[in-house]
Amino acid sequence: MDLGATICTTRNPACAICPLREHCAAARTGDPAAFPVKLEKKAKPHRHATAFWIAHEGDVLLVRRPARGMLGNMRALPTGPWQDDPPGLAGAPIEADWRGAGSVRHIFTHFSLDLRVEAAVVSARPGLNGEWWPIKAIEQAGLPTLFAKAAMLGPAAIEEMVSPT
Repeated sequence: MDLGATICTTRNPACAICPLREHCAAARTGDPAAFPVKLEKKAKPHRHATAFWIAHEGDVLLVRRPARGMLGNMRALPTGPWQDDPPGLAGAPIEADWRGAGSVRHIFTHFSLDLRVEAAVVSARPGLNGEWWPIKAIEQAGLPTLFAKAAMLGPAAIEEMVSPT
């Protein structure tokens, strides 16, 4: 019999029918519903990073994340380091006229991340490892949730850059 699932439940414990009630410290207190004492959840660390939306003639550069680590071997936008303080443009893969496109917050199991997105339109494809993906089909790239959210910010930012004002 599973006492924790049927009798000794967190809400409305059935102490009257429990075969262990005479030996139970919670029942002796007179307030068995106060047990178990829930520990406060430890605050998750918070990190910051910058993702880079590099557009050229209707395509965006996607890279593969390192095989080991977070989101291993998945497609993503190029990023700088994931660190405790906002990195700014540290880790930018190329020199460019970067424009802020916004940011997204994502919560992983062990930490939360604010990912700032910087966008640039380049006149020639830089010699970077990665693949050029059609912006109009970015939803089919199979990006993990973090980068799918970030990718939604890129098109509007580059539209502002290439549109006449």
